[in-house]
Amino acid sequence: MKPLSSNAEHSVLPSDLFVRCPLALNQVEARLFILALGCLNHNSERLTFQLTFEDVLGDGSADSQYAKLEKAQQRLTQPLKYETLRLGKRCSQYIPLFTDMSIDQDTELVTGVFNYYLRDYLLDLSGEYTTAAKLESLLMRR
Repeated sequence: MKPLSSNAEHSVLPSDLFVRCPLALNQVEARLFILALGCLNHNSERLTFQLTFEDVLGDGSADSQYAKLEKAQQRLTQPLKYETLRLGKRCSQYIPLFTDMSIDQDTELVTGVFNYYLRDYLLDLSGEYTTAAKLESLLMRR
């Protein structure tokens, strides 16, 4: 086994990362992701978000909303799998979208932090040229 240097860099990801690693989200997952993206701005030091249950799901009972959001949380916290060939050999990389995502039934808040390593990709997705409806449609493609 080759030792890793203490200053090992992450490999460079393609500019079309989210095309190569389609998310195929359901409606709740896509809405949560898009609303969380909407909380980001180019000046943010940390890529944090805070949403209410109602922001994501509209009206409903806290129990029902929590169950739906917990299911979405489980799916969204699964890492993206990016595969390439390097010198004819397969290489795979797992990249989490979020470093943290919490759902609190008492406060009815969803909070989280996006993976800073994906900052540029996430800010591009949340850019002014991408409409929420178009982005939601793309994220739900299978």
